[in-house]
Amino acid sequence: MSSQKFTNALASSHAHNKQLLLVILAIVFLASFGIYFAWRQPKAVDIHIATDLRSGDTIRVVDGVAPINKSNVYSFGYYIWQQINRWQADGEKDYGQQIYAMQYFLTPSCQAQLKADLSKRHLRGELRRRTRHITEIPGFPYSENRVVSEGRDAWTVLLDMQVMETFGGSAVKDVFIRYPLRVVRFDVDRVRNPWLLALDCFGSNAPARLNPADLNPAAAAANLKAPRLPGTVAPSSLPSDTSVD
Repeated sequence: MSSQKFTNALASSHAHNKQLLLVILAIVFLASFGIYFAWRQPKAVDIHIATDLRSGDTIRVVDGVAPINKSNVYSFGYYIWQQINRWQADGEKDYGQQIYAMQYFLTPSCQAQLKADLSKRHLRGELRRRTRHITEIPGFPYSENRVVSEGRDAWTVLLDMQVMETFGGSAVKDVFIRYPLRVVRFDVDRVRNPWLLALDCFGSNAPARLNPADLNPAAAAANLKAPRLPGTVAPSSLPSDTSVD
């Protein structure tokens, strides 16, 4: 009888040990899955917050990357392009210095294009003792149709700018130009470029001169004809343009 009790107790102990082993294996599996899941999560999350949050906003992050709203893309393109075109005292020195200062916000192809433009202007004598600055044309600020998405990672930004130059203190240029800037994601150097964006200059497009007669905000709002530039981009309510060198 005692032998039977001992056998039953031993079998019960073995069954209990098996249950404990299954519990331990389940815990190990869950812990391993939790560690793997945590390892798969992004170590950093990049979020571009809209400038106007009065009505709130919802941002969907996928693999640590969130979509970039159009106002931020426009602001980036405007700021960088304005800095490149800021020749405070002498374009012969300032233009190259501005390209160098903004190099972390330019794609390699855009840097090469700007350096080629620098050399061309130097040979033509268009830089010495010249100052230059550009600004938004009054009455034509940011609007959503000025930023055209080319997918998740690229945009065309239509900047309507007033370009002013002086030579020896005398005004030599005051024109209205549309710059179709291409902005792309550029996660290369997060320390020097926290925006993680870069200008790709004009992509396959080119700047165009705006007709001053079309620069009446009321008339532009009434004229819904799409501009000619760039080819596949057709935002409405923008003034018409003509090609420019």
